[in-house]
This record gives sequence, C-alpha cells and structure tokens, in this order.
Amino acid sequence: PATMFWGLLSLLVFTVVSGTPIGDQDEDIQVQENFEAERMYGKWYDIAIGTTCIWMKNYKEKFSMGTLVLGPGPSADQISTASTRLRQGDCTHISGEYQKTSTPGKYTYYNPKWDVSIRSYVLRTNYEEYAVILMKKKSSFGPSTTLKLYGRSPDLREDLIEAFQQLALEMGIPADSIFILANRGNPLWDLLRWIKAGDIPPKPNPLETWCPGTRLCGQDTLFGQWLH
Repeated sequence: PATMFWGLLSLLVFTVVSGTPIGDQDEDIQVQENFEAERMYGKWYDIAIGTTCIWMKNYKEKFSMGTLVLGPGPSADQISTASTRLRQGDCTHISGEYQKTSTPGKYTYYNPKWDVSIRSYVLRTNYEEYAVILMKKKSSFGPSTTLKLYGRSPDLREDLIEAFQQLALEMGIPADSIFILANRGNPLWDLLRWIKAGDIPPKPNPLETWCPGTRLCGQDTLFGQWLH
C-alpha cells in the first residue's frame, strides 16, 4: 500500500522536481491534503535522505540520525525548529524559524548571512508515524532538491523506507544520493547510566541520551537540513 501511494504521489511532483529550477512552477507541487500544522509538532527522527546536493552526497557517510522538534514560532505566521545530531563527535543543536505561506504545508526560509532560500513542502504524513518533506534550495552553489523521510520513532517500517527510496528515484534523484541515516549513539554508555539511575527502559535508544550537552550553532537549518 505504501509503494502504491507514493507511486501515485510521484506523478504529482515528478514533472516539477526533476530538473525544474525554483520558480512559480513550484507552486504546482501537491502537499498533504487538509494539512494540519499543529499535528506535526513534537519530536521526529531523521530516517532517510535523497538529494541532488553534491556536498551532501560527498559527505553522506558523515551524516547520522538526529532529532527534529517542531513547535509554534514566535509569531503566528512562523513555526520553530530545533535539530540535534552528532557531528564530528560533538552533539550539535541548531534552531530556527520558517514562514508559513497561504497554502498549508508549504513554507519558506531565508538566511541572509549565507544568501540561502528554501521552499519546503510536506508532501505526505500521517502525523503519528512518518512524514515526507521536499525541500527546494537556492544558494551560491546553485539549486538543489532534497527529499527527507522522518519518523516519530527511530525504527520506521521497512516498506515505508523502500517506498521513500523508490519515490526519490522517480523524482530524478540518483541512487547513490539516497541514503539511510545510522543511529550512532553509544548504547553501552547509556545502559550503564540507566542502570545507575535504577531506570532501565525496555528498549534503550542511544540517540536520546548520548549527548550530555548541546552546542548551539545558530539558525542555519530548515527541517534539519544543513545549509552548506
């Protein structure tokens, strides 16, 4: 069922995404029907990425699973993001806001420091399990397209991951630019900490407590995507 749905979804976005520069035609991209932003609030896990960004492709082995927390922004026309992940041995935390548009499920982001603009589309979500998000970016490095799969749990159903990979291929993203993010926490360290605290969860998740602290990197992200 997941494969069938995303096969139909690809028909809606393929002609727009495959090589089309960012412009007015992007407005034809179909987002989640009857999208409710508030139901997206809370924690998500990075599961998989498909991208035409050469930088991300070249360094894909260095990317690991992170968490993304969405919530209300400082104003009614914004949504806040807070992304945490392991990066070069450190736990990094990046926060920012992005703008709502007149179409629920479509958002814009601009970073004047890096002259980066992003249009983001929530293509599909059931709010309780997964979300597929498309990002069209313009920067000094040129335009790029990134498709991301998020899960409410770090362990997402295999058929959803396979359907995501197929959708990315149908959108023109090369197979070597589609990758699953690894959970690179330290389960032994966490387990010892839980034992000491006398509170051992049924299934320890190293991503939740690997980092004893976070390093604030600034507003350089949208839906957890690095802007380099």
